[in-house]
Amino acid sequence: MENLRNAVLFGCCAAFGLTLAELILPLERFTRQIRLLTAILMMTVILTPLTKLDLSDFTAHLSVDNPQASDLIEAAAEMQEQAAAERICNALNRELTEKQVNCRVTEVCLHIQQDGCISINEVKAEGNLLTGTVFLREWLGSDVAITEGGTDLASDG
Repeated sequence: MENLRNAVLFGCCAAFGLTLAELILPLERFTRQIRLLTAILMMTVILTPLTKLDLSDFTAHLSVDNPQASDLIEAAAEMQEQAAAERICNALNRELTEKQVNCRVTEVCLHIQQDGCISINEVKAEGNLLTGTVFLREWLGSDVAITEGGTDLASDG
């Protein structure tokens, strides 16, 4: 709170000083340059104390011990996984269409790890699964399960 108070105080003092300097200078042709310097100085004076703000009180409310924050973090992670799964599903279907394979990926089951890596666990597909499985294994690797209605297809690679 002290840093915020200092930022406001410094901003007011700088504005007062620069306004006085602007009134003292008689030359009209330097008005734009003086206003530019005033704006730059004001931003510097205001932002300098704000960069030293302590946000520990704010982040304490978002700790994992807080059940509401934990629920929000969990929901955000789930939404991120769903969005990633949808994008991967669309990309795989686009590639299958380009290769003219009559196969369609209906669902991608994945997990996003703490370091941001995406692990694809399972791909569910329908249509020409034999040809589709060949391409999907080539793109995703042999350790990803490719299923149709819960039955594992070509897990031997």
